[in-house]
Amino acid sequence: MCGYHGRMAISPRDMRLLFQQSGGRCAFPACTKSLKSGASPEDRAIALSEVAHIVGQSVDGPRGNHPLPLDERDRYENLVLLCEEHHHIVDAQIQTFTVERLRQMKYDHEALIAETTRRAVESRAVAHPIALNVSELLHSSMLPVERLPEFVFSIPCDFAEKESAKVSGQITRPQDGEVVPFLLRGGRMFCFQDLTARRGPFRQLVGSRQVRREPAAAWWEDPNLMNWYVDLLNRTLNKITGRRGLNLDKEHRRYFFEQIEEGKAREVKYVPLNQATATRQVVWQPMTKKTGLPKKFWYHRAVALRFIKVSEGAWCLSMRPEMRVTRDGKISVQSARVGSRVTKKKSRMFNFDVLKEIQFWRDYLFESRPRLIASFGCGQAMVLSSQLASCQISWPGVPPERAESFKNTTYEETLFDFADLERLDDVDADDESELELADEEG
Repeated sequence: MCGYHGRMAISPRDMRLLFQQSGGRCAFPACTKSLKSGASPEDRAIALSEVAHIVGQSVDGPRGNHPLPLDERDRYENLVLLCEEHHHIVDAQIQTFTVERLRQMKYDHEALIAETTRRAVESRAVAHPIALNVSELLHSSMLPVERLPEFVFSIPCDFAEKESAKVSGQITRPQDGEVVPFLLRGGRMFCFQDLTARRGPFRQLVGSRQVRREPAAAWWEDPNLMNWYVDLLNRTLNKITGRRGLNLDKEHRRYFFEQIEEGKAREVKYVPLNQATATRQVVWQPMTKKTGLPKKFWYHRAVALRFIKVSEGAWCLSMRPEMRVTRDGKISVQSARVGSRVTKKKSRMFNFDVLKEIQFWRDYLFESRPRLIASFGCGQAMVLSSQLASCQISWPGVPPERAESFKNTTYEETLFDFADLERLDDVDADDESELELADEEG
């Protein structure tokens, strides 16, 4: 068990934060128990809650072999509030209740508590309108990263950094849905795939070369390696966005819709905030209001995606809607001539308008699903949540003329979504044995 006992070094701040964010309730989804016993005139109330570690406090604890450093295991981010029964269950069934599942359980529960509290507080404010400020849930343009590859694999490589095409030519076609980003640096090839796997996509390149496996957490501590790790993540995004029909504008580091048919606009389907489905123009030639004639340029919807490490072990994906301007649907207009035009267009966007742009990109990239999964095989994966990161704020509020209600900010989980997550940890027997062999040799 990894509950609250004398060996723990949880700070008072982290303990308070955990109980506040958990609302004094067990985070286990099916649990409805109160975490305190009823008080009587003769006896005081008793707290029945237990503080559990997601990654075991020690290496020998439940899920304790996770690469999370020991000095970070007593922090709020690695703690979840449970009742005694469910604390025992999650620590006894570690194959079912993995680190990723417990982190998601914590996130979902605390988000539920925040949302429920928000509704209760707003209801009270309506009944007792005293304060000048309003309490609202502020949605950001940040998407939580639920899971990242825990290891980086590499082998000696004879190709120079600019010879990526030669490496690509020797990659065996991966399994359906698997992406194979790689990086050539300092005479080595780096990737997220387990290079010891017999059926891996890089097997022709590996041959008899010695494979090196390094913990991602160690890379995050080195600024240079951190940049390489993010580069691998960005190359993963390149693969995913390419499958969604987007192209990369390398100069401005953004993804945009291309014109498919010369001289013709392009539109796509998506789920907007307050409708079931809709279509939206993603490439179009604006018209002059006075004459009704087309202007001498084209608009292309674009988005800048950036990975941000927000705290120890916690990452987010930032989405910034942008606009690419071309002369004829192909040739880009110089940035100096575009800046004022796009800035003027953005300056007219307020609150709901910005959220509509975020919703469009979120829905299109995630295909109206609760998460986006990029598998690298052998349990390695990148999992992005489509749930916008949010926080409760107290402020004067949006002007009535700009205040619009909205829905569709979350996507319902289906059995297929759960199956996709389970499939990530379903490592083939042959590959799993090689992983164990690599551990022994390492």
